Amino acid sequence: MPSMGIEIESNDINKNAPPVVVNDEPKSQSSNEQMDSVSEQSHSNEISIPNEQEIDHSPDDDEEKQLEDELEDIDLNHKVQTDMTDSPGIAEVMSKTSIHSRRMKILSKIPFFYRSKKAKKPEIRRLKLYEIFKFADKLDIFLMTIGTIAAVITGALFPIMLFIYRQVTNSLVDMGKLNVNITAVDNINNRSGECFIIPNSTNQTTSPYDAIMGIIKYYVLIGFISLLFYWLAWASWMIAAERQIRRIRFTLFRNILRQEIGWFDVHNPGELSNRLIEDLDKVKNGINEQVPDFISLLSRMLGALIYALVTGWKLTLVFISIAPFVVLTFNLTVAVIVKYTIKEFQAFAAASSIAQEVLQNIRTVTAFHGQAKEEERFAKNLVVAKNIGIKKGIYMGLCQCLSQTFTFTAFAVTFWYGPELVRTECHTYTAGTVIVVFVACMIATNSTAQLIPNFQSFAEALAGGSYVYEIIDRKTKIDAMNEEGDKPRNIAGDIEFDNVTFTFPARQDTSILNNLSLKIPSGKTVALVGASGCGKSTTIQLIQRFYDPDGGLVLLDGKDIKTLNVAWLRQHIGVVSQEPVLFTGTIEENIRFGKQDATDEEVIAAAKMANAHEFIMALPDNYKTSSGDKLSGGQKQRVAIARALISNPKILLLDEATSALDNESERVVQDALDRAKMGRTTIVIAHRLSTIRNADLIIGLEHGRVVECGTHEELMTHRGLYFELVMAQTQKEAEQKCGDEEDDVVEREFVRRSSSILANAKVLQKASIPVDDLFENLDQDDEALANALWNNDSLLRIPFAFKILKFNAPEWPWILLGTIGSIVFGAVQPAFALFFAKIYGLFADPDLEQQKHLTSVYAVLIFVIGFVGGIAQLASSIGFGKSGEELSMRMRKLTFSAMIRQEIGYFDYEINSVGALVTRLSSDAAALKVIVFELTISDESNDCYW
Repeated sequence: MPSMGIEIESNDINKNAPPVVVNDEPKSQSSNEQMDSVSEQSHSNEISIPNEQEIDHSPDDDEEKQLEDELEDIDLNHKVQTDMTDSPGIAEVMSKTSIHSRRMKILSKIPFFYRSKKAKKPEIRRLKLYEIFKFADKLDIFLMTIGTIAAVITGALFPIMLFIYRQVTNSLVDMGKLNVNITAVDNINNRSGECFIIPNSTNQTTSPYDAIMGIIKYYVLIGFISLLFYWLAWASWMIAAERQIRRIRFTLFRNILRQEIGWFDVHNPGELSNRLIEDLDKVKNGINEQVPDFISLLSRMLGALIYALVTGWKLTLVFISIAPFVVLTFNLTVAVIVKYTIKEFQAFAAASSIAQEVLQNIRTVTAFHGQAKEEERFAKNLVVAKNIGIKKGIYMGLCQCLSQTFTFTAFAVTFWYGPELVRTECHTYTAGTVIVVFVACMIATNSTAQLIPNFQSFAEALAGGSYVYEIIDRKTKIDAMNEEGDKPRNIAGDIEFDNVTFTFPARQDTSILNNLSLKIPSGKTVALVGASGCGKSTTIQLIQRFYDPDGGLVLLDGKDIKTLNVAWLRQHIGVVSQEPVLFTGTIEENIRFGKQDATDEEVIAAAKMANAHEFIMALPDNYKTSSGDKLSGGQKQRVAIARALISNPKILLLDEATSALDNESERVVQDALDRAKMGRTTIVIAHRLSTIRNADLIIGLEHGRVVECGTHEELMTHRGLYFELVMAQTQKEAEQKCGDEEDDVVEREFVRRSSSILANAKVLQKASIPVDDLFENLDQDDEALANALWNNDSLLRIPFAFKILKFNAPEWPWILLGTIGSIVFGAVQPAFALFFAKIYGLFADPDLEQQKHLTSVYAVLIFVIGFVGGIAQLASSIGFGKSGEELSMRMRKLTFSAMIRQEIGYFDYEINSVGALVTRLSSDAAALKVIVFELTISDESNDCYW
């Protein structure tokens, strides 16, 4: 067989290979080559539609229940496996851009895949609280130290206030005793074992009233000191938190970018977007004002408790005896929060992944009317998240109910025992002593109760931080930012595969390359052909070192590419893919991405080489024109070619660079590619085999092995794999109708924008924006138009909260339950204050029998108040938890449904990018739950009895 002098291992070439049936697609096909067979097998210009069984396949009810159970029990690290068990939606079947979804469809057919994947997924290590601050620098540490000291001082001021309050209480009681009938007192003092001391007003130099007025000034002084140190504590911690979060966010994003491509095969973009948004928000909430709040409350609790022990240890010990039960409920609360918060992360990450996948492929979803199917997939994960949230609310309410009951039990016992000590140990326990000990214990208890939201924030921060830091700490297997590795001064461009075997990390049960051996000489153009899944795209990915082979060597100029510096290697490789990807920015900036230090002359030279200079100069802002949907597919591809050529790479990889273009655009781009090939080692994977006829060498691959090689004429004579592919494509082209020429760019823009404006005409009228003016200025920037709609205040005049609560109407019984519970719980404060005020009257009452009786009655009533308040708190948590989760799920579903049913022009606006829309689903829609649940619970938790 002719070989053009190129060395190919003889055992890799089967000269007598049978003809290849193009539509007989191997099961082990590579994920990023799967759509090849569609274009090679189809008999029309359009993508061939899979059969009905492929599109409409969905699991039965048992499988759906199994999905919910798995989402509830597995760790977030195994989320990708859960996605694989889900039924493929239309976007998964049809999308040409979603490589991940096509891979999922294939892997879902492999029954033993899940077990092998589970065995490989490591457990995520839970963070310790101090580890969350490891990104703090010296200035942050200084700020946090100052903030901590200030927070301790704010808490320590409370014992001083208690000392002053004790003097006030004694003065108030003395004022009452001065009015007592002396005869009654004589009768009381005759009772054995009891005392009732009346102050001698003739010996007092200062009246109780004057004493109280003299103490007031100390309260004012303490108030000013508290204000100063509160501001210092909160400001210091919040500044330090913002600095650390910015550093964490940057480091996380940087470490995501430096991971090897194989890592992204098992971490889809939806999950990573969730990490950057929601998880980091949880970390931020756990290290900002929550920390000084926690320190201040802890300092207040310890100070009050110590003061109570010093002032009246007997009464304090009675109160403390019930404290272990309160602490136990706090621990249960934290455990519940951590457990169910992690499960919420799992479910919402899965839903965000589906949303991002669908929005990225919205044109395909719309073309095949797949909205209903995708809504069903999205809603399935939301139901799981909703059930988890409801359970979380129930258990938190139960824990808070127990905490409330135990706390008021301690109050009741202390309330009963205090007057008894005054009657029996009047020289040690005065009325002021009992009341101040009681207040100190209340402050200690309520400070502890107010720590619950802080514990919740810390628990959520640790849960979110565990996943964030796991990504940050992960060492990539192929680090493009590492300076290690050889950087030869010159590169010839000789490439060799020596017995290379390879399997994808996410598909280790399926071999892609099997002892592949071939040599590609410098300066030659080599085309790789074969059926989908034969290893064409995998080959060029190994050359770029996106992956490392499992066995064998990939050599560049005789050197193993593993020994070369990764960044240096990729700088000498230019890549043009099937789908041109342009980033946000100008055309000039996109071209300069290929070489950061490129001059303006180099940018223009690269554009000229790519046949892009002329159309760029015809644009309004030339090279400063913003890249985006204003450019046609062919224009985008030429900008991508210019980006690949600006670094003057010695190796050029063309992976179906013209397959997504129409005939006219393909001719222009192909001409640019032909010019770019000159003097470079070029490897081509072609959509149309007619474009590789002039290649120096054509290599046929089948099942990851070389089966034939040669020129076009030689392989056509041989009548092997290449001959069969050419014949199949020739027959397909003969049956196709000639495609229409590319539409005029201005006309296409007019149709796109006008359809978007007409669809939103009613909104425009409400916003008082003249529609005619918009049509007259269709050439204005998309972002300016969108911002005009977005920033118009008239759209927000209707009370927003009432509009949102209308969506919660089906849950009105639950809202009513939560409202009644909140009202009852709110009444606990004034009811308790009423009985607390009775203490002063009890100590001034000379009738000790009446005093004993009232003490017992009030103690029982305080216990009842606490028990009823606990039940009310449980009802509030259940009612608002249920309604809040239902609202959150309903708003996410409605928002997602509205998004995917918009006209395509809607997605062309910058504010409606995939990232922005996913953020609205994950953060904005979830924030609506605060209206009916979290604000209420938070306010209740932060109520203070003091």
